[in-house]
Amino acid sequence: MKRLDPPFDLGPDLAFLRELWALDHALQKCSKRMARDLGVTGPQRLALRLVSRFPGLPAGRLARLLQLHPSTVSGVVKRLAVRGLLVRRVDGPDRRRSLLQVTPEGLALLSRGQSTIESAVQSALSGLRPLEVSMAIKAVGVVALSLEAAAKGRDLPQHGRAR
Repeated sequence: MKRLDPPFDLGPDLAFLRELWALDHALQKCSKRMARDLGVTGPQRLALRLVSRFPGLPAGRLARLLQLHPSTVSGVVKRLAVRGLLVRRVDGPDRRRSLLQVTPEGLALLSRGQSTIESAVQSALSGLRPLEVSMAIKAVGVVALSLEAAAKGRDLPQHGRAR
């Protein structure tokens, strides 16, 4: 389905923001459908994918990779562990730290890759050149940093034009 362009020029700021809201809405819809069909949300599946890629990943490092607060990730990990998709093991030397491992059930769920957020993203990115993907990642990252600063009541310095 092709998205309709607005009948007038929004300018780059509003056009980008419009696309971000559309992206957020699409992520939420797809995550809800994944929860219904697969039993995990988009963020839960992303957590599983990261832990499967880095077995023994500490929970704190997972929080940094997901760019979420540790307490939020703790809830995600707890729900995945209760479902038997992930196990937490206490790190021997540091008993406060848990190391994460995907279970065989979690790996089986990850093998079901159709109609997931990541399959949709992979499909979309496959139609772009590597430089376009790199620039999109950079642009979204810069906007995310600016939004984080704004949420804390601070402004980031303006970035120059991409070269």
